[in-house]
Amino acid sequence: GAGVDMKRLKELKEMSRSSLKSSLKSSLAFVTGQDKVPTSTSSGGGSGGEKRLAAEPGKAVGLPWEPQTPKEIPLERELRSKILKLSQSSEPWLEEYRENEKLAPEEAIERASEILKVDENLRKIRFELVPKVVNEEEFWVRYFAAVHRLRCRLVDEAAKAGEGQDGETEDEVERACQALRSATVAGGGAASPDGDGRGSKLGRLEVSAKQLRHMARGLETARGYRRMDDLSDAGKPSTTMTTKTSGWRHAVARRVEAGRNMLARKMSAGGKQERLVGAVWDLFDPEDARVTDWDLVMAFFPSTAKLIAQVPAASPTGFLAHLSSCMGKMGTMAEMSELWAHAIEEITWHFRNLKPIPRVPRERSPDLQSCPLQQKLMLLNNCIARKARFLNRRKMEREAAAASEERVALPDGTKVQRRGHKSALDGKRMLLVPDEVIWVPETQEEGSVLTEELIREQEDLISKTGTIGPGLQQLLFDMEAFKAANPGGVLEDFVRWYSPADWVERDGQEPELSSRMKEPGNMWTELFAKAKATPASEQNPLFDFDYHGEMTIESLAQIAPSDLFEQLFIVSVCVRHALLEEEATALKEAEPESKVMAAVSESEEFSVTTVSRGMGTSKLEKICAAYETVEDFISGCAPREHVEEEESLWSDYHETPWGI
Repeated sequence: GAGVDMKRLKELKEMSRSSLKSSLKSSLAFVTGQDKVPTSTSSGGGSGGEKRLAAEPGKAVGLPWEPQTPKEIPLERELRSKILKLSQSSEPWLEEYRENEKLAPEEAIERASEILKVDENLRKIRFELVPKVVNEEEFWVRYFAAVHRLRCRLVDEAAKAGEGQDGETEDEVERACQALRSATVAGGGAASPDGDGRGSKLGRLEVSAKQLRHMARGLETARGYRRMDDLSDAGKPSTTMTTKTSGWRHAVARRVEAGRNMLARKMSAGGKQERLVGAVWDLFDPEDARVTDWDLVMAFFPSTAKLIAQVPAASPTGFLAHLSSCMGKMGTMAEMSELWAHAIEEITWHFRNLKPIPRVPRERSPDLQSCPLQQKLMLLNNCIARKARFLNRRKMEREAAAASEERVALPDGTKVQRRGHKSALDGKRMLLVPDEVIWVPETQEEGSVLTEELIREQEDLISKTGTIGPGLQQLLFDMEAFKAANPGGVLEDFVRWYSPADWVERDGQEPELSSRMKEPGNMWTELFAKAKATPASEQNPLFDFDYHGEMTIESLAQIAPSDLFEQLFIVSVCVRHALLEEEATALKEAEPESKVMAAVSESEEFSVTTVSRGMGTSKLEKICAAYETVEDFISGCAPREHVEEEESLWSDYHETPWGI
């Protein structure tokens, strides 16, 4: 969800007391996030005499749930949720619309582009209906008519809910405005790196010790399944952390639990879908993905930074941190599985439409110290960025080649067009065409972007075949790019640019190639003879971003449940540690004598020695117990006047069996 900006705050404060009376309760629910709970609605539109809610003149067209009147400000989240649910069936396109609900076809199509970017179901249903059932214009006219009816109904329901209530006092109005101001800082995204103490530097992440134990139970349960799809009938996460059940009894118990939860799912499908839509929106909402860069706030979390550097995790402000937070809020394994399936669908859409995955570094090579999931997400964003640059350069070079009339006259009298050239090489002219300077060609991006897993696969291939294919392929492509930029160029010209050390110049003698370049069977000679004049934009990519991207998505879709949950559990530990460190730092600033930072340091040391891949039940139990203890200790820290009580808590804290 999105926060409330200051403009909306001003609009709300300027509302009349009678208007605020009917929406104050909804507004406060919006601030605290309680409005995510689905409410029952009846179908139908507004009355024929309803006034159209139009955007302000000259205002940029945005997403259809953006408030257009002060009355809609506290309804923004509910509008977003219910408008997204419109595309889950074809009913809105079967209903007739009144003339006052109709949007001009041109305006409807103009507004369509933004919603298509974020509503996967709408993209699917548009593909099914257009043009087989309705044409493009009619599709969007009917969609926005349904949106208009929904707006009117929600506004009317909010107004009726407020009828008969006593007028709010000026103090109550001020408290609502103060709550919205707090939401602007704390609820609207991450605070600035130099925050003023009113908002978390980690944004809106929530991973409590209870959620951490929930994820540990999810990991324990996931070990009994081979694929994520198998979790579709699973119930609440169970665990062997306190009691152990094995063999046929465990299998029978799991099947009984699956049947029980299948019935529960059918009875409460609406609520589950609401939670899933909200979770996926929080993960991929392009308007809400402005998350604090970990590099900017890392200095405020020295303990967490040390922890992340020594365990296979990911940034506590990144995509996996938000995913683990969302997973921890899902009630059943089936919901967790479905959330993961939705996440894979969105990741696939982002990759194929060249949209960077939010909250993942865009241009960095995969961090081999991070967990495999983080490495794969970083690889995907690199594939997206490289493909976008490659296609853009190909388009620009083709346009430049079509407009250029520059030709190079060869010794035999033919004229050849120069392609893919970047800049002239100072003071160097071609040997066979001395009137032409040597041009530096545009070449492909150097270096592969690989995860630790792909690097191992490549090393195994090289050790088994004895080849160094990628290096030779890059040399060949550079030779082809050179020939395209320098028609009539020879190996000597290429060497003078590519490897000047192999061009020997002696006093009183003609310059020549080095002895290694003149050896019989030299690889450079063979490759140059084989190379065809091809600019970099027309070559096959050295790094096959399509192949690596699709294979990475496939590996994410086929990940073993235990592997996924273990990595997310480790990320959850780091997020929980960061949240506790931030809380402890604030307490330490208020009470310099407090020992809360010692608790954080000890939990860091414990986690570094305990958190790893392949953790057993006993380790999971110790980790959860550790962070429950630290959470209780920090929460129970007394102010300065209760020093004795604090020391007692500290003594109890050191008596825990996991302490170091």
